Amino acid sequence: MAGMDAVLIDQMSRLLAREATEHRLRQARAGQAADGWAEIEAAGVALALVPEAKGGLGLDAMTVLAIARAHGRVGAPWPLAAAMAPVGDGPWGAALASAEIAGLCETALAMTLDWTQTRQQFGKPLAKNQAVQHGLAQMAAETAAAGAAVGLAALGCQGGQPALVAAAKARTSEAAGIVAALAHQLHGAIGVTADHRLALFTRALWHRRDAHGSEHAHHAAIGATLLAGGSLWEHVCDEPLLDPGTSTSSADRFRFPLVGETAARAALRAEVRAFLGDELAGLPAEVRAHSWNGHSPDFSRKLGQRGWLGMTWPKAHGGHERSALDRLVVIEELLAAGAPVAAHWIADRQTGPLILKHGTPAQQAAILPAIARGEYFACIGMSEAGAGSDLAALATSAQAVEGGWRVSGTKLWTTYAHKAHAMLLLCRTGQGQRHEGLSQLLVPMDSPGLSVRPIIDLMGEHHFNEVHFDDVFVGREALVGREGNGWAQVMSELAYERSGPERFLSTLVLAEELVRALGPAAPAAAHAPIGRLAAHLMVLRQMARGMAALLEAGEDPALEAAMVKDLGATFEQSIPDVARSLLPLIEQPPESLLATLDATIHIAPMVSLRGGTREILRGIIARGLGVR
Repeated sequence: MAGMDAVLIDQMSRLLAREATEHRLRQARAGQAADGWAEIEAAGVALALVPEAKGGLGLDAMTVLAIARAHGRVGAPWPLAAAMAPVGDGPWGAALASAEIAGLCETALAMTLDWTQTRQQFGKPLAKNQAVQHGLAQMAAETAAAGAAVGLAALGCQGGQPALVAAAKARTSEAAGIVAALAHQLHGAIGVTADHRLALFTRALWHRRDAHGSEHAHHAAIGATLLAGGSLWEHVCDEPLLDPGTSTSSADRFRFPLVGETAARAALRAEVRAFLGDELAGLPAEVRAHSWNGHSPDFSRKLGQRGWLGMTWPKAHGGHERSALDRLVVIEELLAAGAPVAAHWIADRQTGPLILKHGTPAQQAAILPAIARGEYFACIGMSEAGAGSDLAALATSAQAVEGGWRVSGTKLWTTYAHKAHAMLLLCRTGQGQRHEGLSQLLVPMDSPGLSVRPIIDLMGEHHFNEVHFDDVFVGREALVGREGNGWAQVMSELAYERSGPERFLSTLVLAEELVRALGPAAPAAAHAPIGRLAAHLMVLRQMARGMAALLEAGEDPALEAAMVKDLGATFEQSIPDVARSLLPLIEQPPESLLATLDATIHIAPMVSLRGGTREILRGIIARGLGVR
């Protein structure tokens, strides 16, 4: 798949911005033909999809949709989509409308950011109010999702799969309604006046939302096809084998590079599925619904033997030097199937990468190969009774003594501390305010003076713990990274925790059980709710792939990771609600569905808490937008 023509996109963006005057925007909103079209047409946009052999430009899908997105950014006053893709030209109309919506969302967000930072109320800018910040964060996340959906549409057009375009159009149409509503809410009364420019963009959003099929129409069509096939996960993974080279536009506000499925990754996916089909045979769905909490050292060792732990690490440290995208394939399949991953999960996802980046050679040699073998389990020592979301308020301290430190304090909500070999502890080792003087220590869980008290969850199960340190000695070699650099290290660690598919796949087992129970003869009333889940999941997968590409490139996408986590939590928590609403359509719901629904209802409240609460994540997004 060819990459985008950045020079052409830049030239067209400049032309569109120059010609999209306010007068022409108002002409378009009044239903008149906007002036300036001749200049746009003369630039060759009508020839964008015409093959070069026939005298056209023969542009690739990504370039075409990037131009349409630029058209949306300036207010979309001309019939660009109709010119690029004449009526009846397959899925292109819906794809181009999706791209224009994404551009319109970006400008509506930019206008709202500017207004809320300018408008003064109660002696401060509107944007300094937390409620406004959270509204802006939601706008930003929806805008980012719309942008990622355009990438999905590009893959669908290039690979000849209209289903991907339908999902993209459904997701961008939904984003259009949310972004427009929030833009008007945050602008207040001035935003609903005829004189203000906001309506020039929101009216275009409302129009494009229904052009080439509304989200409701696409959801219903997707759901009908999916139910006929019998699997939500298989449907969303059915995509063309194309490698766009992790392309993204420098003009994109949020970094979600487009990443497609390749033949090599498809082969790996098939291998993992076959392995899981054998390993999980007979494991009830209600048990698999506890994938995150399923603790099986034997299963973790089997993953290690297959090279599916420590996948991206150097071979010298026991790793396998695979790509982050290869690892993403394995993680997706494990979670979608409901495999018991809890034993190795934290060590493989967070502890190992942190030691690889900041650890000493001795730490790396002792710990990384053991993690890669599935024989070393870790827990996270961050939260405390008075320092949950406000992590910088932690009080656990480590006093320097001869040969090391003496640790005193208590950590809370420490998952599987009772089965871990070590805790990666964040504590105070020095003086300073809040973020200052923090360090990370790798503490063996069998250290004298360390005690673990179980905390029983809603299901009556023991996953959480309170861990108390009573003057626990740890040697100088326990320090991970640089003393006093703990806060920076933890923030980079959280990017790994927040950006992966575990943020939208941990309740998928229920969705699969629901699809199976509804079956191909499901009433039409079930089609749209199931189709909506599929459209959201397809876009979330694109966003997670972009995160994997950024992390592999050594970047720290904290803002984008927070968006994936926020959108993913909302998606996960919607699944039990959808299941409950569709149960009456199933004449005799199978016991496996009812048991899985009960388990997932009890899991769902944790989804928007673990890895950072929804409110904290929206604060992080607001900070990334420059309003906090």
